[in-house]
Amino acid sequence: MDASFYGAVSLAAAAGYLGLAWAHRRGSAAAAMPLTSRFGQGLLLAVIALHGFSLLPNWFAQEGLHFGFATSISWTLWLAVLLLWIESWFQRLPPITQGVFIVAAIAAALPMIFPGRPLGATLDVTFRLHMLLAMLAYSTFTLAAASALLMLSMEKALHQTRRLNMDATGWWQGLPPLIGLDQMLVHMVFAGFTLITLTLMSGMAVGVELGRGLLRLDHKTVFTLASWALSLTLLLGHKWWGWRGRVAARWTLAGFVTLLMAYVGTRFVLEVVLDRAA
Repeated sequence: MDASFYGAVSLAAAAGYLGLAWAHRRGSAAAAMPLTSRFGQGLLLAVIALHGFSLLPNWFAQEGLHFGFATSISWTLWLAVLLLWIESWFQRLPPITQGVFIVAAIAAALPMIFPGRPLGATLDVTFRLHMLLAMLAYSTFTLAAASALLMLSMEKALHQTRRLNMDATGWWQGLPPLIGLDQMLVHMVFAGFTLITLTLMSGMAVGVELGRGLLRLDHKTVFTLASWALSLTLLLGHKWWGWRGRVAARWTLAGFVTLLMAYVGTRFVLEVVLDRAA
């Protein structure tokens, strides 16, 4: 299968997203919310599958791992829509989902314009899978952090006025209630926790293959383990002690910042501290 075939798959996924965005054009009307039906959920899953299928060849190409900003954005939006699909089984999605589908359509076609360049043909499948899992973990926690900020902003608006009508005109129009946003946040944190766990496991496999042992306690590993522990604490606190609202949002933001430091902090140490010491 050549690049033109996968390009056609990307365009088909983009067209599917645009079709779903068009179906959401009327917002809260039940007839315009296709994800309330099994057929609509199946259709979205098919579009998600097309999107993911179009991304896999660049990631696992024999001539090298193709990676660039367009691929990263496309994977992030693929994951965002997948999480929305999962959430559609628990509650009705708000009208702003239309905007997510439009952005996902652009992201699906973006790697055709900016394909990136191969990082190296010698990278084995395990290492490529480890990089993909790590990127998806970062993306998941970015989405979870955005949800946490949205929940905190909505809670602040709720306390500033005694009458906050969710159907009234405003940035909150059509959003689920706070309990729904809290449920969505926990689902995202659980997805991120799962991806971090898989990232650590694949990292151990890569370390064994390279003869470095199971874990190298460098800055990236330490911060990743800290984010993993924060996520686990939040999930246990939510289940056993009923952590919700501000508490859950703050724990989520702490996990996001810690995971962000796993990369940013490591690059700072390598490029600033160690470079100056040398």
